[in-house]
Amino acid sequence: MKKSIYCLLLSALLFPGAVSALDIGVSYAVYSTPDKPYVEINLEVAAGSLHFKEIDSTHLQAAVEVLILLKNGENVVNYEKYVLNSPLLEMPRALLDVKRLAVPNGEYVLEVSCTDVQDAANTGHFTSKLTVAIDDKLYLSQPQLLRGFRADNSDNPFTKNGFYLEPLPFQFYDRYATRLVFYAEIYHSDQALAGQENYTVRYVIEQEKGNGIKTLISVGTQRKRPAPADAVLVQMDISKLESGNYLLTVELRNAANELLHVRSLSFQRSNPFLQVNENELTEEVMSRQFVQALQEPDLRFGLRAIGPLLTNQESATLQNVLTSGDLKQMRYFLFRYFIQQDANNPEGAYYKHMEIAKAANEKFRSGFRYGFETDRGRTYMRFGRPDDLVHVEDDPSAPPYEIWVYYNFPKTNQRNVKFLFYNPSLAGEDFILLHSNARGEINNPRWERVLYARNAGEEYDGDNYEDATRMKRNVGRNARTYFEDF
Repeated sequence: MKKSIYCLLLSALLFPGAVSALDIGVSYAVYSTPDKPYVEINLEVAAGSLHFKEIDSTHLQAAVEVLILLKNGENVVNYEKYVLNSPLLEMPRALLDVKRLAVPNGEYVLEVSCTDVQDAANTGHFTSKLTVAIDDKLYLSQPQLLRGFRADNSDNPFTKNGFYLEPLPFQFYDRYATRLVFYAEIYHSDQALAGQENYTVRYVIEQEKGNGIKTLISVGTQRKRPAPADAVLVQMDISKLESGNYLLTVELRNAANELLHVRSLSFQRSNPFLQVNENELTEEVMSRQFVQALQEPDLRFGLRAIGPLLTNQESATLQNVLTSGDLKQMRYFLFRYFIQQDANNPEGAYYKHMEIAKAANEKFRSGFRYGFETDRGRTYMRFGRPDDLVHVEDDPSAPPYEIWVYYNFPKTNQRNVKFLFYNPSLAGEDFILLHSNARGEINNPRWERVLYARNAGEEYDGDNYEDATRMKRNVGRNARTYFEDF
């Protein structure tokens, strides 16, 4: 399957007729060193618009000739001309680059031209006016959107102030993105805000509804101390942003909340499965999803692995889907479940869940069902690994039992939640949930009498057989002590 997709994509990218124009994204911002200002230009060339050359049986390479001009009228103030080569790749990938051109204060036109080395007719162009105006006054650079960042002190061209900053020149976050990240720099706040202890960086995301209407989505702030130069690196959660057009605004405000400086930029977000309508999951959409590669054994395993997490009504529907044997229905049900878990990356959510399911199946395997379908397996799938566990096999009055302890239990906002499982049949590892103090789970006040019913049933604590809930203390009879005091 992977090879056939590779061949189709390769044939589209190797032949000149497959693409019509280079798709280039350019973003820029004006920064400054202690000596002079400069313009940072970030460039991305989309993989699908490039012609990749086959280097050997497994590797491809693409290259573009890049010309960057900073012009004042007809005068070229600074420029870069070079060939940008991709590394040797097994699959086509976008080209990404950054250049920094020093220029004095003034009004400029930035021109970026790219030509595919494999096809001179395949070109892309970008033009924009820009102003360079950094003096001794308070200055906020244009925020630069990033795909991500990581700590890095190397001399990589994408590294700045101790971080590797991967730019996002197209200013487009696809459905896999969960965080918006931006970077900006601030100069001369020490002079502009002399005598003030701090100031505020405020950043806002608004959805653009059209006709000038905006809806506030998210607000964040950072406190800064005045300094000659400072950097702002912010990440904001966009996992729940629906598809659409958005505006990011960054403001500088003094201690009195007065606006000192502001910058804004637009970006787009694609999140097609966030609020998906079932009618939108057409055969054409489904044909592109990861579930298409799953065959019946994997589909059945995956469907049964989500069973412990479904409601009663959903469980009934799942049983009907499994009984039908219809692979299309199985794929649809499985995919719909995981887009509800993670609309940004349902495939990633599926594989993460399958790792947990396989671990639960191995650990709690039963002769009659998958390990994750046992009571311990279901608890493991729903709430994760316990923080502590007591396993008892040497209590002379009780069958083997386990007590699971969760110190923090976010599902119900409880602490010290416990589950007690026991094996009354003494067969295999199929322990049954007898009692829990978790809200919504089995709560059996007589659990101790049930646990000791076979060998010490008459040794209850109290005078009333019907109402008694506890057993008398005895040698080795420690279940209640473990459950209450552990």
